Amino acid sequence: MVEINIAASEAWDTDNDAPDGHDEYEDEADDAADEDTDEPDTPAVREPKFAHVVDWVEGFFIPVIRRRISDNDGGLSWDPRWWAYPEVVARLTALHQAWEEARASDSMSAMSSWWIQHLEPHLRVILDGDTGPMANAKSDRSFLGWPALPADPVPSNLIDRILGQRHQEPGDRIPEQ
Repeated sequence: MVEINIAASEAWDTDNDAPDGHDEYEDEADDAADEDTDEPDTPAVREPKFAHVVDWVEGFFIPVIRRRISDNDGGLSWDPRWWAYPEVVARLTALHQAWEEARASDSMSAMSSWWIQHLEPHLRVILDGDTGPMANAKSDRSFLGWPALPADPVPSNLIDRILGQRHQEPGDRIPEQ
């Protein structure tokens, strides 16, 4: 059995002195006191690294994300004309926005969370060679994506209910059309 020596909390160095002998928290307090106190505290806004999704796809996504793409049915599909597929554009836009947010975060794990919680689920759909938006992409560029899903117009008397502007009572049913 491995024995681990855990020092009592009194043995830990808990003072705020920086190695040079200055108290780092006092210095911060002095700096804050020197600033104009009439202005409200506003967090620093970090400018995005990529101005829009096209810059992000060309500057980050394409160079970094690398997968074996299949020319036949199944496997992974990617069409270099990604911009021709509305679902792909929407997903890549969401990924770009989440990436910029993670990049600007103070959390050291934000980018890891972006990979796991954002990129991986979207990438599975985007590149799915069986059912994804680019599943039938052909090298001759003859396929520009599946048609939009069919949809009937929403009945005008249901729009408020769908948008949550009317509280639905228990037992209320949406009438069939």
